Amino acid sequence: MASCAFLAPAAALFPLQAQAQRLFPQKVERGSITFTGTHDVVLNDKRERLAPGAIVRTERNTIALTGSLRGKTFTANYLRDPAHLVREVWLLTPAEAERPLRPRLGVTATPDTPADPLIYRN
Repeated sequence: MASCAFLAPAAALFPLQAQAQRLFPQKVERGSITFTGTHDVVLNDKRERLAPGAIVRTERNTIALTGSLRGKTFTANYLRDPAHLVREVWLLTPAEAERPLRPRLGVTATPDTPADPLIYRN
């Protein structure tokens, strides 16, 4: 119990975004998404369809029901399935939206400059 009392103030010193950074697959795309129906979205000004079983993660990385997002627009990272339907969506925080989608071209990881830890290969 004493250790919990010691660690609680330390956790409060760091903002929530700094405590947990999300990892995105290397093949994600970024765009503006508006939820128009349970399975329908407008992605980068083009009507699209969500794949059956599509997963939408909120800024806090919780799963959102698409019906609760109807009429709302977000900046998001997304992945498509082989049928070109949107299968995964990550709604971005303002800090994540400012971050470049991919590392700069021509920059490779060396022992002195490790690869970007916020991107994993899929």
